Amino acid sequence: MLEIKEIRKRYKNKIEALKGVSVKIGKGETMSFFGENGAGKTTLLKIIATFLIPDSGKILLNNVDLLKNQKYAKEKITISTGIERSFYYRLTVKQNLEFFGMLNGLLGKALKMTVERVIEETALSEYTNIKYMELSKGLKRRLDIARALLKEAEVYIFDETTSGVDIKTQQKIYELIEELVQKKKIVLFATHEIEELKKIDKIVILQKGRKIGELNVREHKEIETILLKYV
Repeated sequence: MLEIKEIRKRYKNKIEALKGVSVKIGKGETMSFFGENGAGKTTLLKIIATFLIPDSGKILLNNVDLLKNQKYAKEKITISTGIERSFYYRLTVKQNLEFFGMLNGLLGKALKMTVERVIEETALSEYTNIKYMELSKGLKRRLDIARALLKEAEVYIFDETTSGVDIKTQQKIYELIEELVQKKKIVLFATHEIEELKKIDKIVILQKGRKIGELNVREHKEIETILLKYV
């Protein structure tokens, strides 16, 4: 169980990005944070991943306070952010994955097998020797997901993962997410794409840093009609 309790965050420019957000999500479930740009989606995901520290509140995973146990958080959470500058432009797909695999503590045979596995899972086999700077946007996004999959985590975070990518990449991403759910992983998203939300278990609606609603997708047939009120 992942519990987010009364998270508040104010930036130095005095903008209050999050105003007491609380949610719960169980193993084998998917949840997406939905809202316009500036709603607080990315800020909340970064706090869950412990990349950012909130002004107040708690993040509990299996009743462990992640904000007080950074090592545990690093072991249990992995994130795909889509930030291009976090990769090495002149390294190939395989070289980038090997580098980040080593940062995760993988060496020798374990590194080789893990890199081969994530390349296969993300359908990057024919691109392993292509430099990062030569990849299309869709392939860069797949590589970013492959990097997140290098770690055998409990919580997988995807920030705007399918935004602007081709249909083939979108479908591959959905397949990977379904596999994670089958393994009883917790999967979190941030998106403003309504079509993507139809594949999620729960939707948390954020507006100007506040949680203003939570929907169970299976219980609402008119998800699109409901969400269009908030965009």
